[in-house]
Amino acid sequence: MQNSEIEVHEARINPWTSVWLHPRKTVQFVMNYKTGSFVLFVAAITGIIHFLDQAASKDLGETWNIVAILLVSLIAGPIIGVIALYLISGIYHAFSLMFRGSGTFEESRKAFTVSNIIIVIGGLIWIPDLLILGQGNFVSDYDFSVGQYMWMIISLLVNSVVGIWSLVALIATFAEVHRFPAWMAALVVFLPIIILVVIVLFIVAVTTSLF
Repeated sequence: MQNSEIEVHEARINPWTSVWLHPRKTVQFVMNYKTGSFVLFVAAITGIIHFLDQAASKDLGETWNIVAILLVSLIAGPIIGVIALYLISGIYHAFSLMFRGSGTFEESRKAFTVSNIIIVIGGLIWIPDLLILGQGNFVSDYDFSVGQYMWMIISLLVNSVVGIWSLVALIATFAEVHRFPAWMAALVVFLPIIILVVIVLFIVAVTTSLF
């Protein structure tokens, strides 16, 4: 295939749909054709989604009303998302270099961004979540109807699939940009998590022994 034909083929790629089955081709497209504004946009939306997820897990609705939660998520979420983009992709990039990866920091950021596209699309589930469950999204002890409970199960399944698939995409994109096998990319992704868990468990153990 000639270069012009490759460019035409790449131009037809839609990263919002191709990432689900072709994360490697998607990250190549993003590296070749997408600018920093696309990366920041995905990071900002991802930050909003993660803020809402954290608000739900911490039962923030017991002290805040839903309007306050949504407003703060729209203001603080994008900032958190951009900070997370540079921090987390920076950590993964450092581990990639330890394994002699050949990608640049910019390519690592775009690899991380491509995996977050799945988070952004999956985050659309928050729209029906808010419409169907309302304040109940952010309160642990809430009197849900049978229909609301059924929707909670559907939402949980969707979020589980999205989380797993974004992790698979993250491994594939880092393998692509750093030119190493998938198993090595998996080490790059999981080692920081394992180290963090060990540190947290160590701190908890020391703190518990002191008190």
